[in-house]
Amino acid sequence: MALVQAPPALEGLGITVMDGPFFSMMPFPARGLHTLSHVRYTPHMHWTDEPGTDPYQKLDQYGRETRVDRMLRDVGRYLPAVLDAKYVDSLFEIKTVLVKNEGDDGRPILFERHSALPGCYSVLGGKIDNIYDVLEKLDAESF
Repeated sequence: MALVQAPPALEGLGITVMDGPFFSMMPFPARGLHTLSHVRYTPHMHWTDEPGTDPYQKLDQYGRETRVDRMLRDVGRYLPAVLDAKYVDSLFEIKTVLVKNEGDDGRPILFERHSALPGCYSVLGGKIDNIYDVLEKLDAESF
């Protein structure tokens, strides 16, 4: 994700557009900046995981060129004020996606009951609407 200094008109605001080539610009208080992500330009590489593959080694070897110029131009079509944002830095991280969801951006949840602690569940979900799936799973569990 790109880290940008928001222009005064957008300072402190979080914006996500989910129609077309969606993007998000959210406050990042730890650095006093905003993150800028774009569905088309934020992902930089992909691979299919295999035994012996170290994803963090792949990340360390990646050149880490920014695509913020493309993000700003595209976002600027919908939010012209973003064209006054100033690029500061980028954050690179690994995002795990199931192979079956590579083309549709789905993020199914991982829901596991702890074997030794009654009523304790681990939930891993990547989309806000996963809360509905979690509630259905909890309703189906016998307490």
